[in-house]
Amino acid sequence: MNTTSITLAVPEPAARILTTLAAAWDGVSAWIAQHRVWVIAVAVLAALAVTAVARLRRSARRRWHEGARLVAVLPPAGLDPAAALAGARRLWWDLPGLAPPRWKRLVAGLPHLTVEYHLSAGEDLALCMWLPAPLPTSRIDAALRAAWPGTLVLDRTDRNTSRNPAATEPAPRTRLVVTGGTVRPERPEHLPLRVPDPRDDAADPLRALEAVAGQLADGESAVVQILARPAVGRRLRRYRRTVDRLHSGRPGRRSAVAGSVSVLVRELLEIVTGSKSTAATHDAGDRPVRRLDPQQTEELREIRAKKLQPQWEVGLRYYAATTATGPDAVARVRGLADSLFGAFALLAGRNALARHRLAKPRAAVEARRMRRGALLSAAELAALAHLPARTDALSSGQARSVPAPIDATRRL
Repeated sequence: MNTTSITLAVPEPAARILTTLAAAWDGVSAWIAQHRVWVIAVAVLAALAVTAVARLRRSARRRWHEGARLVAVLPPAGLDPAAALAGARRLWWDLPGLAPPRWKRLVAGLPHLTVEYHLSAGEDLALCMWLPAPLPTSRIDAALRAAWPGTLVLDRTDRNTSRNPAATEPAPRTRLVVTGGTVRPERPEHLPLRVPDPRDDAADPLRALEAVAGQLADGESAVVQILARPAVGRRLRRYRRTVDRLHSGRPGRRSAVAGSVSVLVRELLEIVTGSKSTAATHDAGDRPVRRLDPQQTEELREIRAKKLQPQWEVGLRYYAATTATGPDAVARVRGLADSLFGAFALLAGRNALARHRLAKPRAAVEARRMRRGALLSAAELAALAHLPARTDALSSGQARSVPAPIDATRRL
């Protein structure tokens, strides 16, 4: 019986690469076998160090929540939408200095603060801030008063729940029908959202939230939660490198690892095929002049404007709940949740916010834990988190015989 052997012809450059890789692997295996004790000791020490850092971070986060404070922020009377948004920009430009030094972030992590809008039937839109233990309340209080003169900050950590404006939902033991989700940008983070003009009060997302609050019936409640912490370290450096690459005409890459893998694959293909890439065949002085259309130029200008601002890592969650039961209750809370998400559709521009599924939204909002958020500038965060406007007609507490202004959605 004749057998036919088939041999595959491997190009000489590829064969040299395979031989080199095999020799390198044999050398590494021999070195590990020779220094086995040291390798095991280093691996054990590395595992112990990682475990110690993880435990330190868990204990630090536990102390954050145990010593956290909940403050209610009451806007001053006569706060117009332009002043509300301008004050928010000042606030989020001022607070990035709260970030701890690098060594402390490595051991304990980076704390985040939380801005919450609580909606309930028959009540005004209530704004509360949750401050973990490392953030000084006096520093936040001073920043709030500097952003909006006349703002009243009340500590509501240990007071009676019945008087707490944040406690706008039924007791935890009450069975609720809950629907909610989380919101993240649908495009790369270097593309900015549309920041509304402070003079255009119709583009304020909080107007839509106040409209939802006016539609709530007895037993219904809703919460919109914004978690924010300063963007520092490696995340911020990678974002800035991406923006610099876009302005130099090169495509933005997600990470240095992906770029290294791309370069390695391109070099291997050049060795195997014997051809050179287009970039290598042209000198630096022979590159054609890159011409951009007006739309791309405007996009790069907005990207650069976002880079020049302080950056925040932001998470956005929401949920709507009702004590009613049945199919009608499910449809009702779904409609309320859609209205909550629609309040932020006004910020769609170069980038837009897209909602995603969130398991147990009420428990996630109450836990106030943040893992990884979207990278937003101070102006974008100001459009999301600012004080609701309060006109003189509404803050005076007097009944009027004329209809309320069009920009006033607070219940009389």
